[in-house]
Amino acid sequence: MRFAAFVWPLAILLVAGGCKAASAPESAICVGVPNIALEGRVTDAANILSAEVEQQLSERLAAYQKRTAHQMVIATTSALNGADAMEFATCLGRRWAIGDAKRDDGILILVAPNERQSSVAVGYGLEKALTDVEAKAVIEDMIPSFQKSDYAGGLKIGVDAIAVQTGDPK
Repeated sequence: MRFAAFVWPLAILLVAGGCKAASAPESAICVGVPNIALEGRVTDAANILSAEVEQQLSERLAAYQKRTAHQMVIATTSALNGADAMEFATCLGRRWAIGDAKRDDGILILVAPNERQSSVAVGYGLEKALTDVEAKAVIEDMIPSFQKSDYAGGLKIGVDAIAVQTGDPK
């Protein structure tokens, strides 16, 4: 997976090269990253989403997966524990095995509201459909909502933008 991350107030883009699960041991990537359990298509460890919003996002992500065969998940965390958003998202993507292993087509949207960082992780199999530039644009589109603490609105914008970019305009 490769990742684009954005620090909201400073508008600094961080982009890392692709990272397949076999390319580096998890321990090198995951130092300090807590073992967050995957709870479904939306894992809200930061508790920033209502149950209703989680359900809506989960349904949208399930429909996306059904139409495209690509898996997209959302994760929130209350702390990055010293890792940057890219490292954190890489670790979660690997631990959770997002996407099809052979196609490497998973997408993970990470939001760390307390640290004002977010990241979009994209498997190599989708890098032509969702480039670093396009991932940066998705993050930039989400930030105005996040700055108003409207995480639900920002995530809906992000999911819809990624879906359109990767072949699911609905």
